[in-house]
Amino acid sequence: MQTRTFALALVGSRGDVQPGLAVAAGLRERGHRVELGVAPNLLPMARRLGLDAIEIGVDSRELLTSSLVRKEMRSADPRRRARALREVAAYGWTELREGIERLSVKADVVVTGLLGQEMGAAVAEAREIAFAALHYCPVRANSVVPLVSFGGKSARVRSSTWRAGEAVRWALTRKAENEHRKELGLPPAVVDLPSRLRDRGATEVQAYDAALVPGLAGEWGNRRPLVGSLDLPWSARPAENIDGELESWLAGGPPPVYVGFGSMPVPDPAAVLDSVTRMCDELGVRALVVAGWSGFERPADARLFVTPAVEHAEVLPKCSVVVHHGGAGTTAAVVRAGKPSVVCPFSADQPMWAAILRGHGIGTSVRFSRLDAASLTAAVAAMSRPEVRARAERFAERMTPVADAVSAATGRLEAAV
Repeated sequence: MQTRTFALALVGSRGDVQPGLAVAAGLRERGHRVELGVAPNLLPMARRLGLDAIEIGVDSRELLTSSLVRKEMRSADPRRRARALREVAAYGWTELREGIERLSVKADVVVTGLLGQEMGAAVAEAREIAFAALHYCPVRANSVVPLVSFGGKSARVRSSTWRAGEAVRWALTRKAENEHRKELGLPPAVVDLPSRLRDRGATEVQAYDAALVPGLAGEWGNRRPLVGSLDLPWSARPAENIDGELESWLAGGPPPVYVGFGSMPVPDPAAVLDSVTRMCDELGVRALVVAGWSGFERPADARLFVTPAVEHAEVLPKCSVVVHHGGAGTTAAVVRAGKPSVVCPFSADQPMWAAILRGHGIGTSVRFSRLDAASLTAAVAAMSRPEVRARAERFAERMTPVADAVSAATGRLEAAV
């Protein structure tokens, strides 16, 4: 295989960036050159892996903890929500656009995640090089996976809701896209990005498991290959192994209920911790609370253990039920570990993953905004039933091994050049 230069632009939360770093490492191992750009707050992760990277875009933690996301996007007023959605769509656009342009000067192909794909595709078109995308959940029109909870009635309805969603995004980004295209010397786009990528034959790697979305691989074909969920190999993961205290706590009792919401900032950690404590009282269980980007205080209660972060592949197999936000990476890790889920979605693709797990009988869900002691207790009790736990263990056997997924993704990107 001829050596190529891949420009990878990875922005968003850790769940957006870490899978892309696995691809970057895989491409480097295959002898390719990798020009890597990473969100500023996650740049240390890339450098710990020995990957040279520059800052692009904006601090994702700053956005997720802003009042724009935490308040305006959750407003009861639809006009305020719509205004906030427009602001989020434009947030950091200029910084990311400039970063992708710097990365791609010597590139043979530009690769982005869902975030940044409009800019990446335009830059690749202007430079007359290939463009490819990494998607961690279904984001294109299809008749298999509902975009919204009321979109599951029929294949026709499911397809229609996706097309409506694409039309909304095009309305939000069209002006900025065409301003960028004008600066690059390109004519204005008259159709949305999915249509343009289809016409160009661009590869959109689907980095999640076909077992979770049966029928989708057949509908989409080779241009949108489902390769499996991506993650870093053990040798390359950040040093978040179980510390001695946590290891002793895990070994000192029955498998705990895992509670963690990743990069989603929890508005009232004390209230959530109180709900977890009451759940422990009611069910007679222990709980491991992983703080992530939220400020959980460590309680005196020996049944609860609070820690900033853990390595999912190491800790989840030691738990009983996993309460999480439903991010793509966390969802895949839980399913791979063979554990039932209680998904508490905040936004984005999280309700979709909640519905997918419910459909397979290996998860239930409670919207985070409605989470309290009673709903948490009922959900954990339901997922603790022996038949549910056995079903989750069986489903884990159908998941693509991480190494195979990374190899397939890198192979597809090589073929895209």
